[in-house]
Amino acid sequence: MKFVMRADDFGYTKVFNAGTIKAIEEGLITTVDIMLDTIGTIDALETIKNYPWISVGWHGGHCWGKPVADPRLVSSLLNKEGRFKYWNNATLKNDVIYEEALIECRAQINRCIQILGKAPICTSFGQDNIYERARKQVCIEFGIHFDYMEKKDRVTKITSYPLDKYRKLDIYMPTQHDSVYLDLYADSPSERLKYNPVKYFIEDPDNLKNHKVSITAWHPGYLDEYIFNEFPKNHFHTARVVDISSMCSPVLKKWVETKKVELVNMNDVLLGVNEYQNHLKANDSTLYVGVI
Repeated sequence: MKFVMRADDFGYTKVFNAGTIKAIEEGLITTVDIMLDTIGTIDALETIKNYPWISVGWHGGHCWGKPVADPRLVSSLLNKEGRFKYWNNATLKNDVIYEEALIECRAQINRCIQILGKAPICTSFGQDNIYERARKQVCIEFGIHFDYMEKKDRVTKITSYPLDKYRKLDIYMPTQHDSVYLDLYADSPSERLKYNPVKYFIEDPDNLKNHKVSITAWHPGYLDEYIFNEFPKNHFHTARVVDISSMCSPVLKKWVETKKVELVNMNDVLLGVNEYQNHLKANDSTLYVGVI
């Protein structure tokens, strides 16, 4: 079985990025999904160039920052403070001008290419709306992969399927909000501390082992005043810190080693390369699947 260990929200802030890098250097993270509109984006893009075995995806759905394009060209996307008006309200993604959404999405990808030297390898979509349709069009223009995995919701039993060209890859991504993330929605801080990614892998409630490739998403990153001021009551603050230690956990590493889990990045999965395992081999890691 192959696991993609994804770090989301990379680029949030420079301080946050440092936590992600710790989870890369000392832990099991194989790929990052980067936000291209936030205050830590440039730092993230410049930093990740030093980790060529880590693939880079586009974490494009959140829109937590400010436009990369000239604000005068994308005014329908913005609130009076000059930030994306739909950052916490997905329904407002239909209250935008399609052509302006195209301008902003193209600007974000061009920023990535300018600094990183290439576009993100992939992205994922949720609800269908005007903004997401524009983002999908930009993915087609830049060759960014999407709709490549099966995603199953354990509560509602709703399942989305990949495009035919990806179906043979058997890529699966569980809806972790229905499993491991559930503890994060508790009202009590002590209850939220029951959140345990290491236990999640060992007990495998989402049956990751039953697929050729399983993608799980984590949020390892340090917190700073900017993040707290934006979302002072965000329950995922617990996850950000816990995920650093979890991805670096000796217990989880031993489990990966014992179970012969093949750690891969999204380039490996979608392009048929072997970047992450080659990195492990070059560093004589016991996590390399060729080690007996």
